[in-house]
Amino acid sequence: MSTFRTLQSLLRPSSPVFRNLGLATRRRSPYQLRTFLHTSKGQDRHRPSHHNANRHKPQPEVELLPDQDHYVSEEQIRRVMDGASRIKVRYLGPGIFAVAVSAGIYVYLAYRQADEETRPSSYRQYRPPAWPHSRDLPGPTEVMSQYWRELNPISKVSAGIIATCGAIHLQSFIFPKYWNSLWHMPARNLPYTLFTSTFVHSGALHLGFNMWACYNFLLPTGYSRAFEGNPYHVLSFFLSTGVLTAYAQHFATKFARPTYPPAALIPSGGASGALFSIFAVFCMQYPDAGVGIIFLPFSFPAINFLPCVMLFDLYGMVKGYKALNFGHAAHLSGMLIGIAYSAFDGKSLIWNPLVRYFKRSLQEKRRT
Repeated sequence: MSTFRTLQSLLRPSSPVFRNLGLATRRRSPYQLRTFLHTSKGQDRHRPSHHNANRHKPQPEVELLPDQDHYVSEEQIRRVMDGASRIKVRYLGPGIFAVAVSAGIYVYLAYRQADEETRPSSYRQYRPPAWPHSRDLPGPTEVMSQYWRELNPISKVSAGIIATCGAIHLQSFIFPKYWNSLWHMPARNLPYTLFTSTFVHSGALHLGFNMWACYNFLLPTGYSRAFEGNPYHVLSFFLSTGVLTAYAQHFATKFARPTYPPAALIPSGGASGALFSIFAVFCMQYPDAGVGIIFLPFSFPAINFLPCVMLFDLYGMVKGYKALNFGHAAHLSGMLIGIAYSAFDGKSLIWNPLVRYFKRSLQEKRRT
C-alpha cells in the first residue's frame, strides 16, 4: 500500500475538494525575475561621463520567486488544514462495506467451487475436439494457450493477479483520469475504492516489487495446508484481505497526527496489504523457511522474520518514517489477518463449511 505526499498530485484542477479549499492550480515557471540585470560590475572600465552616468547607479537587487510547483506558502498550508478540519470522513459506512464485500467474495467463490464439483462428470470431463496438428510453427496464441493449460491452478491465480495489476497500471498512461478514480482517498468517502485501490500502484518500482512478492509467495502459500491448492479459496482470501486492509488504512486516519497534507487527503493503493496477508500465512505454514531481503546475500527463518516486519510497520504507523511513505496500517493489519487465518484454520472454520452448504443446496436442487 503506497501513499502520495507530493503536492502536485494533491493540487489537481479536477479535484473539487481542493478547489473548495482555495488552492491555486495554475502552473508557473520555476523562477521569475522581477527586474533584469542590464550590466555587470567591471564591464565598463572607462571613466563615467555625462553620457553614461546612469550606468553606474545602484542596480536593483534581483528577487527570485520560489518554484511555484513545489513551494507551499504558510497561507496555503493554513487553508488546507482549515479545509481538512471541515471535511467529515466516514468510518462506519466504509467498514460495513468492507465486511460485506469480503463476505460476498467468499460466498460467491465458494458457490462457484460447489457448482463445479456437483456438475455431472460427463459435463466436467468434456473437452472440445482437438484440431489436427499443423506442420507450421505454432503462433503466439497457440504458445500462450499451451503455456496456460500447463500451469497449475495456483499459478493461474498468480498470473491473473499480475496481469490485472499490470493492465490497470497501463491505464495511468492511457486514461489517467479513470486511473486516478481507482485510488482510495478517505476524504472522498467513496467505499468502492476500498476494492479498486488493491489493483493500482504508484509506479513501476511499486508495481514490480508487489508482483515479485506475488510470484514468489502465492504459489507455496496456495499449496500449504491452509489452502491445499484450492484456487477459489486462495483468490477469495487475496481479494477479501485487499478490501479489509484498505479499510484498516482508511480507519487509521482517525488517529493520525496533524500533518501536511492531512492524512485524509492522501490517496492510497496497492496490493501489498493482501500480499502481506499471504506472506504471514507463508511464515506460519513454513516457519523454518528462509526469508531474505532483496539484494542481501543472507536470509532469516520465516517465523523470526515476521515479527520484525510487524514491529517495523507498528513503529511506522505510530511514529512514522520521514523518508518512507508506506501504508503501515494496511501492512500490519494484513499480517494480523494472515496469522489469525492460519492459527485458527480458516479453511476448516470458514471455507469448507461454505462449500459444503452450497453443495448440499445444489444437489437437492438438481434432484428435483
